[in-house]
Amino acid sequence: PHVVKTVGPEHLERLMQYISKCMTGSPHLEFYMQWCLNLLRTHGNNMEKNRSSYMRAFRSMHRSVQIHHDELKRISNDNRYTLDFMQDQTQITLDRN
Repeated sequence: PHVVKTVGPEHLERLMQYISKCMTGSPHLEFYMQWCLNLLRTHGNNMEKNRSSYMRAFRSMHRSVQIHHDELKRISNDNRYTLDFMQDQTQITLDRN
């Protein structure tokens, strides 16, 4: 939070673009999400007033978050199906005995 406070409005869009670029290929999603959250909390009012100048950065950030969301959703669904299968197999084994 302290570093984000020192960033001037003239550097916000480039910083957001950089964070979204780094976030796209990184497994450290929480780290970059904390940066995004702190940027929005600290500079959100300024970004809201000048929304049009930040739209490209917002879209880039949204795209990066969406990629991670889709990947996590796929992994969660795979895990759920695997657990359901294992539970069904256990039940079948117990029913045979």
